[in-house]
Order: sequence, then C-alpha cells, then structure tokens
Amino acid sequence: MNLSSEKQGYLSHKIVDRLWTQKKATASSKEVLFEVVRQGVQNFAKEWDELEKDISKRIESLKRGVREGSSEWDILYRKALEEQFRKKSRLFVKK
Repeated sequence: MNLSSEKQGYLSHKIVDRLWTQKKATASSKEVLFEVVRQGVQNFAKEWDELEKDISKRIESLKRGVREGSSEWDILYRKALEEQFRKKSRLFVKK
C-alpha cells in the first residue's frame, strides 16, 4: 500500500473530522489531534510497506519460483499477510 503524502493527509483529515464531530477524541485543538492522527497514518503506511516487502521476499525465496501476479502468488501472499496479522495481534482476520 503505497500512500502518498497527499493521500495520508486526506485520510488524516477525514479521521480527524469524524473524531472531532462525534466528540470521540480529546485534544486541546483540532490541529493537535490532526498531528497525532497524521503521525499514526504515516507509521501505519510505513509498517504496511515493510510488511509487504518482507512477504514478497519470502515468496520470492521459495525454490519453486512462484511468479508474482500468478494465482499461486496471490494465495501465498494472502496467507502470509493473515499470518502476520495474527502474529502482531493488530487486526482480527476472519477464517
């Protein structure tokens, strides 16, 4: 997931607007909340990119030479992604 800084800013604004409007967050100002959310979105995007790289390297290292974009690649990628989510306990993955 390659999120440009513009997309990160857009997402951050959307999140802040929703939190601020629904009074779901406490912050001294909307700007302070935006900075916290923006940093969180940046960190998430960075971690996601690292995770994708690690999974791709793992699949590429297989001896059977799985081609990227093939259905086998997609299956292996999805399984590895679900495994990483379970390991990091960040998201719940439906089986």
